[in-house]
Amino acid sequence: MGLEDYHVIELVGEGSFGKVYKGRRKFTGQTVAMKFIMKQGKSEKDIHNLRQEIEILRKLKHENIIEMLDSFESPQEFCVVTEFAQGELFEILEDDKCLPEEQVQAIAKQLVRALHYLHSNRIIHRDMKPQNILIGAGCVVKLCDFGFARAMSTNTVVLRSIKGTPLYMAPELVREQPYNHTADLWSLGVILYELFVGQPPFYTNSVYALIRHIVKDPVKYPDDMSPSFKSFLKGLLNKDPQNRLTWPTLLEHPFVKETSNELEAQEIRPPIPTARGCEAAWKGVGNAIQTPNGYGVSPRVQSGAQLNNLSTADGNSSPNEEFSGLSSPNEFKPSGNQSLDRLENSSRTVKGAQIIGQDNEALTLVMLPLKKWSKGSHDSCRDQDILNSGQSLRIVANLAAAGAIHSGGLRDEIMCQLLDFTAVIVGLKSSAVNDLIAKSFSIIKILLTENSGGDIANSYLKHWFAISDIFSQVVGSNEDASGKVLYESCSCITIVLSRVARDLKTYSPTPIPQPVSSPPAVNESLKRVLDHAKASHLVDNLCLCLATSGSSLNSGSSNMLRVACEACKALWSLIDALEILFMKENAMLFPLDAIRSHSVVRLDIRDHDRGPLAGMESAKVVEAVTRAFLRSKAIQFAISHCLHQRVESALSAIVQLLSRCCLLSGIMPTVLCGLPSSLPVTTVVSGGGDGTIVSELFSILSTCSSLNKDGQTEAPNLKCKLSNPSALILHSCLLLAMVAQSLKSTGRNSALFMLTTSQKKQFSRLSILAHHFSCDDGIKATFQPHCASAMLALASILSLENGSSVESSVSEIAVPLIPRTATLYDHLKISSACENVGPNNSNTSLSCWHGLKDGCIGLLESRLKWGGPLAVQQLIASGIPQLLVDLLANNHSNASHQGIDNATGVGLSPPGVVWMVSSLCHCLSGGVATFRQILVRSEHVKLICSLISDVHLKLVRSWVGLGGGKDGVRDIVNVVVDLLAFPFVAVQNAPGLPSASASVSSGFILNMGSPGGKVCMEDKDMAKAIEEDMGKYIKILLEVGVPGNILRCLEHLELKDLGRPVAFLAKMIGHRPLAVQLVGKGLLDPNRVKRLFDTSSPREVTLDALMIVSDLARMDKGFYEFINGASILESLRDFLAHEDPNVRAKTCNALGNMCRHSSYFYNLLARHRIIGLLIDRCADPDKRTRKFACFAIGNAAYHNDMLYEELRRAIPQLANLLLSAEEDKTKANAAGALSNLVRNSGRLCEDIVSKGALQALLKLVADCSMVALSPSRKEAVNESPLKIALFSLAKMSSYPPCRQFLKSSELFPVIGRLRQSPESTIANYASVIISKVSDAKA
Repeated sequence: MGLEDYHVIELVGEGSFGKVYKGRRKFTGQTVAMKFIMKQGKSEKDIHNLRQEIEILRKLKHENIIEMLDSFESPQEFCVVTEFAQGELFEILEDDKCLPEEQVQAIAKQLVRALHYLHSNRIIHRDMKPQNILIGAGCVVKLCDFGFARAMSTNTVVLRSIKGTPLYMAPELVREQPYNHTADLWSLGVILYELFVGQPPFYTNSVYALIRHIVKDPVKYPDDMSPSFKSFLKGLLNKDPQNRLTWPTLLEHPFVKETSNELEAQEIRPPIPTARGCEAAWKGVGNAIQTPNGYGVSPRVQSGAQLNNLSTADGNSSPNEEFSGLSSPNEFKPSGNQSLDRLENSSRTVKGAQIIGQDNEALTLVMLPLKKWSKGSHDSCRDQDILNSGQSLRIVANLAAAGAIHSGGLRDEIMCQLLDFTAVIVGLKSSAVNDLIAKSFSIIKILLTENSGGDIANSYLKHWFAISDIFSQVVGSNEDASGKVLYESCSCITIVLSRVARDLKTYSPTPIPQPVSSPPAVNESLKRVLDHAKASHLVDNLCLCLATSGSSLNSGSSNMLRVACEACKALWSLIDALEILFMKENAMLFPLDAIRSHSVVRLDIRDHDRGPLAGMESAKVVEAVTRAFLRSKAIQFAISHCLHQRVESALSAIVQLLSRCCLLSGIMPTVLCGLPSSLPVTTVVSGGGDGTIVSELFSILSTCSSLNKDGQTEAPNLKCKLSNPSALILHSCLLLAMVAQSLKSTGRNSALFMLTTSQKKQFSRLSILAHHFSCDDGIKATFQPHCASAMLALASILSLENGSSVESSVSEIAVPLIPRTATLYDHLKISSACENVGPNNSNTSLSCWHGLKDGCIGLLESRLKWGGPLAVQQLIASGIPQLLVDLLANNHSNASHQGIDNATGVGLSPPGVVWMVSSLCHCLSGGVATFRQILVRSEHVKLICSLISDVHLKLVRSWVGLGGGKDGVRDIVNVVVDLLAFPFVAVQNAPGLPSASASVSSGFILNMGSPGGKVCMEDKDMAKAIEEDMGKYIKILLEVGVPGNILRCLEHLELKDLGRPVAFLAKMIGHRPLAVQLVGKGLLDPNRVKRLFDTSSPREVTLDALMIVSDLARMDKGFYEFINGASILESLRDFLAHEDPNVRAKTCNALGNMCRHSSYFYNLLARHRIIGLLIDRCADPDKRTRKFACFAIGNAAYHNDMLYEELRRAIPQLANLLLSAEEDKTKANAAGALSNLVRNSGRLCEDIVSKGALQALLKLVADCSMVALSPSRKEAVNESPLKIALFSLAKMSSYPPCRQFLKSSELFPVIGRLRQSPESTIANYASVIISKVSDAKA
């Protein structure tokens, strides 16, 4: 017969070997598959072998095995015709769940016949399962897919590894023991059991538990199963292969023995031809998929001797020993050409696969069906080509599984052909080829996994573009509801990217000579793979996979769960590889480690604005993933579902993927906690509830906490086993830490965002974290990373309670969970000496962003903060303060001279450094000895001050993790300022001690919540000791250059963050030596002062800046020139009209001190029209402003009469204040101002008299006279404005208009009586006034 006997209907598939068409035989209507194989490009030998194999395959026939029907050739091509079939038994199970026993029995009889035929021809199927059993027309069962099958040996073939789910595998297979044909009979029993019951006899989601059940547990049979069926299954499902029901006894079992009617029906059907060359007498019209391939094999492999060797791995046993009850295979006459089928059988043994892998001709013939697709020009796929391609893929899969493809060049060539084939059939967009696509990708995945050697990177590069392009097509067009194609294609993406990441780790960034096997071009090839991955739409496609999976999972189907997991793994592999590449080229160190390193990190500090991942190669990828996650509920569901299902292979990848998203976006943590997107930052609500990802993380940690040493859960109601729980704990805790730190960085200060408002859940979650670092009573020689990460998670969550506006019980719950003092000390001490405990053999880090000691230091800080004075004393007694200082000191003294790879840093990220300095600050309250130990030592202050050096702050600013950037700079500066300012706060707040010359309210923000402010109110002895040591401490500050460092800090901070350092400056200004150094270092630089006085500056900054000016002016007139150089008068003028009364008051005070020592500013005040505004402030609604306005006016008139004319308008204002219910100090200032208005000339005497100022002074004297004449009221006299008023009257008495008024005043006699005052100063002033008035009268 020829092509003219068939109608070609449509293309149903194509590959590198040719194309497959659906066809119909003329005159009969039989539907067939027609596979066309082009001769072009093949040698004569290839064509001869192809003819031989077609003939062999033609004669191999059985009604229950897919059949080849016809073949012919033309000068250009071969055509192989097979059955056109479809329909899996698996689909029946999915639809009907279980079948009646009579239907199961009918299927069983057909499967027995098929297996008997196979075993008679020495073929073990080895992968019997419902998916490989097809139901054709007339309910004819046909066995297919021999991808796992092997030619029978003599009980010596052993599995290399378990592939797939071993639901149907015999005990000897899952235990990787020798097996024979009875393994298929066990699988047959499992299939029949499942058909009747609805699920296999042993079923669980855990592969490890399943294997244990298969090996040990007895089979439980349902009560409604007939005795005959149960007897048959018991014979098959015997765990001992030697006792299993087998041939020929099996054929005689009542359950499958043919009845007389069945035998008659078989006699009516055309006979099955023998294997000796007769033509096929029966052409089935079933809908099944063919198993045998129709191609020849090279003569060397085809020879009988060679094939016999391939199928007999152990020559010590005869065939009859393996086939008990069967005749020798030689007695069976072949029913057709079996060359390629034998080749497939041979590939099922390791030895046979190795021989094929070394035979180029055999390999060429195996690949021919695949090559045909890419060479053909058909536009549809044909079943025959699909079936033949399937056999080729099975052979290649066997070779790959056996490790028979040794040569890198051969492996690359096979992958190229597979990718060509896959690209073509994907382009068909037909569901008929989905299995081929999935199978092809699964083989590519194996080949990629086994790829090794010096040229591995170039190999990845060679195939990457094709894999990525095909994956893009699959994502965009595939309609595979099972998810197999998406899963397998995505797996290939994951393999390449994960291998790129792995290989990048092995290449040194330093110019160390590379070994011969690692040429310099390798790194470049890996980079090109990553560059393409970034530039292409790969990330979008992977996110689309996640969205598709999430929609499917949300609808109730679990088919796409593997796809979601694999997409997450691929995304993480890409990010991981890009991060590794970045760190290899940029030598990323913690800022604290980098300041003592001479690496490029220190020399090439990035000084521009940066996000958490700015500068990293992975930033754009993470940004795309984050954007997709936040926009797509389906993606959120997919990721949450993967976590909930505990798919271990993806758990760590998902957790690390989410952690990077948290680094990039401040919104991510709120989503992970389940917080409303529109929730104001300061509003506290319950977060982390059930169903949130944060809740899943705690649940995962809970699961890990219930695992025994073997990784098996001890919880009776949970079937779970984790191979690497420590890594999962590590990454889960790090993600929780990132969520907490991200929330804090955005101003969300409450642990309730993560722990819910339920105290039960709060306790449970905090206890889970505590369990992972407290499960061992003893301290190990090494500080385990997963323990350190659990500490970090707990510390980060507790840090959310700092500054929380909502009271909670979190601190009360947490304190008992924090390790004991001795334990914390031991962890810090031991971890400082441990080696290679962190990722990438690092002994200082948990990740790129977290130090090994961060969590321990964080918990230490929480214990100091919440544990009360007793906790402080315990920690001090254990030597914690000195240990903390030593850790910081070691970081500088142990500099490595061999580059960053051997650096042994302190193991603290920026947040860890903040916690450490804060811990030192809390320790200061523990007594004088601790204060002197930490601060009254020059080397310690120098170490602490190095944290706010320009280099360190720039490194923190450019730090890509949490605790970096502008906020990180603020945090480190603030905590160092709190520590260094401790003595100043203590002295300024201590009762009974003389304060420094600075204003008491200067740097007030440092007094709030400061340990110094609190302890010195309670411990007078300590306050006194600090006062005694202040001189020494100030000397140390000067030697170290602290004032200049604090000034430079201002340049690293945003305006809104200047509060604490400026407050510290305000406190230091009160001490002359510090003030001199500050001014000398540019404190009053015009640009700096302009920034401090900016209208958008925080109120506390403006106030302290005014106090700095005021205290400098009061301290010494030598500072006047510097104050003038700061160009502040315009700002001061504006401040006099400021809406904040505190600003107006501080401005008046500053202006008064600027006029204290000389008339330096008089002309400037007049020029800037400040005097008039100052006079207006005498009537200010704020009493403090009125007080300081009087003080300023008085000083403006003190040194000369330059401003008298402008000040004339102040006289009635001052008079009114004397007569009003003002504070005594205000009245004293007003009286003093009036005296200064006549100090330098009498120009204003007439106004003083006419405007009532003199009368007001007399009235004030009269009101205070009773107190002044009472011997028991001395203190009251000192506090009253009487002395200043009398002094002012004494000055005015020098001028006639004033004397005349005094003489005529009815209140003048009061002054005479005051000469009798027991207070000598008052008596003297009164005498002077009386004398002057009397002399004038005389």
